[in-house]
Amino acid sequence: MLHDTDPKLSIRVGAVVTLSVATALSCTPDLPLPDPATHRAGVEAWQQRRVESIKQPDGWLSVVGLFWLEQGASGFGSDTTNPIVFPGEDIPPYIGTFILNGAAVRMDVAPGVTVAQEGEPVTSLALSSDVSGKPAVAQLGSLRWYVIERQNQVAIRLKDTVNAAIERFDGIETFPIDIDWIITARFDRYDPPRVIEVPNVTGLIAEQPSPGAVVFRVDGKKHRLDVTGDPDADSFFITFGDQTNGLETYGGGRFLSVAAPDEHGRMFLDFNLAYNPPCVFTAFATCPLPPHQNRLPIRIEAGEKTYHDAAH
Repeated sequence: MLHDTDPKLSIRVGAVVTLSVATALSCTPDLPLPDPATHRAGVEAWQQRRVESIKQPDGWLSVVGLFWLEQGASGFGSDTTNPIVFPGEDIPPYIGTFILNGAAVRMDVAPGVTVAQEGEPVTSLALSSDVSGKPAVAQLGSLRWYVIERQNQVAIRLKDTVNAAIERFDGIETFPIDIDWIITARFDRYDPPRVIEVPNVTGLIAEQPSPGAVVFRVDGKKHRLDVTGDPDADSFFITFGDQTNGLETYGGGRFLSVAAPDEHGRMFLDFNLAYNPPCVFTAFATCPLPPHQNRLPIRIEAGEKTYHDAAH
């Protein structure tokens, strides 16, 4: 089962600041912290890339709809008599029909309506889902839509590349960058890897492979966070909650990517790189929530704060 996590972004930004540290780990047992100025520059560059990514016409601020399909035919368009109603102006009352057969979706376009896929007009199209890694994206004007699968359920995700939320976006507030929030940790590897239950905002629960847990101390007290991902990957993914959730940060927790441990099981957690799930930017995402064991009883005053948009 997939979640909405921005996996490519999380892996890439996590590597920005930790690469030089990982190199140092292989040379000395002391786990030296990076130079503060170098670290600050790296985090600031990551923050800028985050802003640029979110502002993209097809980023999370462009998501304007999520429609769960039922088996059989579902008409779609702007007319409210359709089972699926696309929001916006200048949208045909009836665009066509989605036909769900098992997990396969076919789209039939109504006569006289111009829908394209990769720049070519289509009248009927098999819509591969995001499970394939490259879903088939249909286009009508500024609208884009494709199929997503979540734990045996199938939906149409709708984006609008000129959604007003993109224009309103003015950045993400963050806690001050603080090198003290780079925390030395050890990796408690699970042998064999475990499967953990990860809930999401839709109420579904996914079983995710967990190669181990990151064990660390804050103010002398021990904490641990289960990671998810491939045991042989060069980075892992963490969904965590803390006592800032619902106050300064998003109530559903935050995400963090961490570089895999060295040969001695040593690693760093840089909470300055903690970031918001897509659900902060749109009501139509399927973000994972922290599993119960990943809810920390402390405040993590680092990383991104929640994004406030009066229209969201």
